[in-house]
Amino acid sequence: MTDREPGSGPDPDDRPSEEPEPLTRKASEAALGESIFPHTDTFYAGPELNKGVPADPRFIRVLSAIEIVIGVTLFALIVFGVMYQVLGRYFPSVAWVGAGEIALLSMIAMTFITTGYLVGRNGHIVLEIFDGLLEGTKLFVALRVTSAVIMVVTSLALAYEAFVKIELEWGRLSAAMHVPYGMLYVFALIGFVSAAIHSTIKIPFANRPERKLDIGEMEG
Repeated sequence: MTDREPGSGPDPDDRPSEEPEPLTRKASEAALGESIFPHTDTFYAGPELNKGVPADPRFIRVLSAIEIVIGVTLFALIVFGVMYQVLGRYFPSVAWVGAGEIALLSMIAMTFITTGYLVGRNGHIVLEIFDGLLEGTKLFVALRVTSAVIMVVTSLALAYEAFVKIELEWGRLSAAMHVPYGMLYVFALIGFVSAAIHSTIKIPFANRPERKLDIGEMEG
């Protein structure tokens, strides 16, 4: 290292080494391709999620639209009931015990009324153990038909139980708003009958791509 006079400026040899150039797009994509997390198809990650899926019959489209409208209305009641409870904590004079009851009953009713919509679009909980192994074979079609038939039978059994409970529970009223508890089973009856219908429609289309839950249908 040579001696320099004060004020002679920085020594070129003292400059910090240049930073390595950033990864190119190809290298970055290659790095992502080695991720331990598999690719996930969602409405936002794959806008063409339901491309090639046969269109639903008109009756199913109308039924799904009605279910969504009722479901969104019930969700709005849940938000109203919860927010009114919060308001009542800060302003006790406007507190209303029925607000919590509205939120609770609406949540139960919404769970029931959207059953058919979710079943028709694989939005319910399923165990896809053999789907990947059998995909592309005739056994895969047989698997889908079998699962749809099981779902139809299960939904009809639950619909019957809901029908029985309507009469049994109609005489019981909620504490604050005096709503018959049997009304909840009306939503259950509609939801399970709808699930049976949606599952039945799947059977003729078992050899075609299956519709997935599309978040965009539930917006707006």
